[in-house]
This record gives sequence, C-alpha cells and structure tokens, in this order.
Amino acid sequence: MSKKVCIISDSLSFGGAEKVAANMSISLSKKGYEIHIVSMTDFIDYQFEGALYNFGLVKKSNNKLLSLLKFKKYFSLNKFDVIIDHRVRNKYLKEIVFSKFIFKNETIIYCVHNYDLSYYFSFLKFPWASLFPHVKNRMFVSVCNEIKNKLENKLFLKSTVVYNYTIPNKYSSDKKVYDYDYIIGVGRLTKIKQFDKLIKNFSKSHLPNSNVKLVILGSGSEKLNLELLISELSMGKHVELIPFTKNPNELISNAKALVLTSKIEGFPMVLVESLFLNTPVIAFNCKSGPSEIIQNYINGLLVDNQNEQQLTLALNKLLDNHFYNNLEQNTHKDLDRFSEDVVTNKWIDILENQHKFF
Repeated sequence: MSKKVCIISDSLSFGGAEKVAANMSISLSKKGYEIHIVSMTDFIDYQFEGALYNFGLVKKSNNKLLSLLKFKKYFSLNKFDVIIDHRVRNKYLKEIVFSKFIFKNETIIYCVHNYDLSYYFSFLKFPWASLFPHVKNRMFVSVCNEIKNKLENKLFLKSTVVYNYTIPNKYSSDKKVYDYDYIIGVGRLTKIKQFDKLIKNFSKSHLPNSNVKLVILGSGSEKLNLELLISELSMGKHVELIPFTKNPNELISNAKALVLTSKIEGFPMVLVESLFLNTPVIAFNCKSGPSEIIQNYINGLLVDNQNEQQLTLALNKLLDNHFYNNLEQNTHKDLDRFSEDVVTNKWIDILENQHKFF
C-alpha cells in the first residue's frame, strides 16, 4: 500500500519554495504516492497533483479558533504517514500551537529553503528554544550544503541535503518572444532581490548601447521605486518591468542570459530553470546556492558577492560572441543532480527508509 503524504506550503503561487512544493506533488504522485497538498493561503497558480486543502479559503470564512479546529480535524481524519512542511515558520507562538496541538503526533519533515534561518527558527541564540516548536518525530532537509553547514554550526542540528529541482517546459529555440535581444531578471520585486542594483549596473554596462534590453519579470512592493529609478537613469527605452506570470519559461528561454542580484537566497531555482532552458546565468555569489549551481566561466558567471563593478564587467562579457557561445553550449553540463528523477529518488529513499533519517 502506498504511503499517504501531505505537502504543506504557504501558497501555490509566486515563490520558489512554493513551486518546489507543487513540483513535488506531481513527481511523488507519478511514483504512486497518495498526495494531499495544503495551501495556507488562497493563492493557487502553480500546477499540482493530489487532493488540495485550501486553508486560505477556510480562514476567510471562519474565525481563528474555528479555523484551527477545522485544521486539526483535517489532520486527525487523514492520518498521514508523513508531512513535508515547506512553510516559513518564524511566528513562535503560532508554531508552538501547531506542533503541540495540530501536529502533535505527526511525523514531519521540515524543509529549510533559505540561508537566513530566522525564516524558520526563532531565538537563534538559544538552540533549545528554537527547536521547542517542532514535533518530536521529525527530520530536517536543507536545500543546499551551505544551509546544512549553518544549521550544524548555529543550532547543532543535523539535516539531510536534498536539492530542489525543476520540471522545465521545452520551447523551440527559434520561437521569439520579442524582436530584440534582452537579459532577464526574475523574482518578487522586494528589497532583498536587489533589482535596483541590476538596473543601475545594466545602465553602466555596454548592453543598452548594443541594443540589448533588460526585462524584469515579477510583482511586488518595490515596483514604484524601480520605475522611479528607471526614469532617473533615463532607461525607459531599455528596461521593461513585466508582471508575474504563471509560466515564465518562454521568456527565460529566449533571453540572452538570466541575472540574479539577490542579497540572500536559499537555493535559487530560477538559476537551475534557466540552465535547463539553455540560457546562461550570471549571479552574485550570495549565501546560498549560486556557488553550488554555477560553474564559473563554464555555464555562467559567478560574481563576487555584492561586487557591482564586477557585475558590470560580467554583463559586458555577454557581448563577446565566442565567450557567450561557449557558455550557451555548456548550460546543461552537470545538471543531472537537479533533475526530477535524481531528486525524487532521494525523497523516495527518505520516505521509504525513515528509520535511517529520523
């Protein structure tokens, strides 16, 4: 009899961790697992498989107490073999209620998707307090080695590394989205993504004068500030902001390169997705993830963390046709470790051999 698995996510829209949860539901369902997927908010855009429990809708039509009671009943009735939790877990009292009331007797795999551990643990200076709002029968999964090492150093906590993966759509290389060349940045328009740095250094590069534009795909609170910056730099004809779309792959696959200028990450799936789509990548070597994805000068360029001068030079390198062609030819080099089959098999090993990990 196949295991009954519940995947929990903050939503099924917008973010990387949320996309990972959706992809996981598809992959494990194909392997014969009975999948249930819980969205904590009423944002459902990504494709998924399994029975959906939209807790966002429950919260909209009930008060907090009744919502919690219904949430508790959902887990009590379903009796899952294991829960895989992709949520941000930084509200201490809420997580105590969840672990001691909702999830008390559950087996949970807690996923850590960001190098900033405060998204998942409160009171980092006191490891015992940080670990209190977690169930007893648990394990932790880190999405890259740098996060694993930080968990061990900060919280003396062991975790298993399982990379995220993508299920890329294929697009014909001759299918043009725009009639001009462009580089692309993809993500939420928030301060931590630092699209302002991308715009500033793009404006300093040789790309605008070489008829290469910058397209930024995303939605968020920084949109107005970015529009003002574009105007101040007189880049209105060279930079385009496009709202979030459910499927960015076509835009990425037709870009000359994808550029990531974040202050901090976890495991930036957009880099992996870009490489699968034959689009070279440029990224700040921020914590964490880019250094475990990019092979410098082979499939992309790894820029010293927050070194803007080096970023401008990296953008200029895209105009060297011989250099660029070599990057493009190597985009699929060593991508097997991020493939659906390889990563799903690692998850299956965890699910089927819990005694080795818990």
